[in-house]
Amino acid sequence: MACEEMSAKPEQRTPLIGEVIEMAPKLNEWASMGAHSFGLYSGINAAIAEAPDKFAPIVLHADELRMTSAMLCMVRIFATIDRGSAISLQSVNRFLKTDAAASDLAAAYFGTSDSSKTQDANRTCELSIHRFKNEYARINWSALGRLQSFRNSAIAHISWGEVDKFVTFGELEALVEIVGQLAGETSLMTSGLNNWPHEHQESAHDNAKHKWSAIFAADHLDRIDY
Repeated sequence: MACEEMSAKPEQRTPLIGEVIEMAPKLNEWASMGAHSFGLYSGINAAIAEAPDKFAPIVLHADELRMTSAMLCMVRIFATIDRGSAISLQSVNRFLKTDAAASDLAAAYFGTSDSSKTQDANRTCELSIHRFKNEYARINWSALGRLQSFRNSAIAHISWGEVDKFVTFGELEALVEIVGQLAGETSLMTSGLNNWPHEHQESAHDNAKHKWSAIFAADHLDRIDY
């Protein structure tokens, strides 16, 4: 059952425009942190795949860091969509379902409710809302539910080999992408700024892959004095 549709939980209030504007930077920060963690995870994963000796102690050490990055990503991504949190993409989604969402966003951005001045901005906000809703519809609520179980009960007791029991690489990658797009659209709607979390993922992946590949190569040639 979808996490946001569980009938046992009380109905969540719909935030006001001012609250959405205030939560946008924090959601973008959390999404960026999640994307960064996933980039580290995937970058180390790529380096390990090309390591000259996949059973060398340094590679096993990197694998521990890889799984730690995956767990950080799982916690951070869930935090952005946590139904129980006041700061949440689910809260943003509830606001965007209101009839006045586009006009409220446009008026807040321009500091006026004069329709003659906010007409173009209103259309821009409507398009952004449409993109947000399309991305939101892609959320795998089953995978998100498993992230919630991980966050609530397993994180303190989990072993390295059990992480993928809660979410697969593909499921986590998809959630990171969706959350990044949702947080980016929220920033765009509330501030006009282009701030997209996936940029953190790309740089973290490239840096992790490059640096760990160099470390593995140097270790294999016995060029590192431990």
